[in-house]
Amino acid sequence: SVREAVVSTQSTGEEVESVENAKQGAANASLQNKISSLEEQLDNESKEKQNLSKNSRRSDRKIKELTLQIEDERRQCEQYKDQMEKANSRMKTLKRQIDQNFDEMSAANAAKRKLQRELDEQIEMNDSLQRENNTLKQRQRTGSVAIPTRKISRQSSERGFSTGGNFRKGAGSRAERTENDDLSDEDL
Repeated sequence: SVREAVVSTQSTGEEVESVENAKQGAANASLQNKISSLEEQLDNESKEKQNLSKNSRRSDRKIKELTLQIEDERRQCEQYKDQMEKANSRMKTLKRQIDQNFDEMSAANAAKRKLQRELDEQIEMNDSLQRENNTLKQRQRTGSVAIPTRKISRQSSERGFSTGGNFRKGAGSRAERTENDDLSDEDL
């Protein structure tokens, strides 16, 4: 019976040992599965970290490029602003010159109109005197009437006529009156 007890104990010990071995094997398998899973997870996280690092470097390069581009555009904007200010200044100068030229042109046109009026008056007076002279010459030739001396106003005299009824040479006249052509009022 001791022998049976020893055999029983041995068989129980073997059973316990086999159960323990089975439990340990299951635990080892479970741990092995966990290790594999963790290693896979670590690989995935490492790959993800590498991708994030690549994306971060790419983003940094893009930010630098955009910063340089913005700086270039800012410089161009400043240049355009300077050019626009210079163009505005030039435009104001040209506008002032145009205004001055317009004022000068207006004054010149006014002087031209005044001279034209004076010329028209002179021509009209010259024509009138020429007609009168021709009429008086014809009457003198026919001997019908004595020719009176015409007195011309001071204004006409200043424009090229003498006060004694004679034309001045170079005053725009088409004929000259001379002392020989004049007759006094007393001859009437």
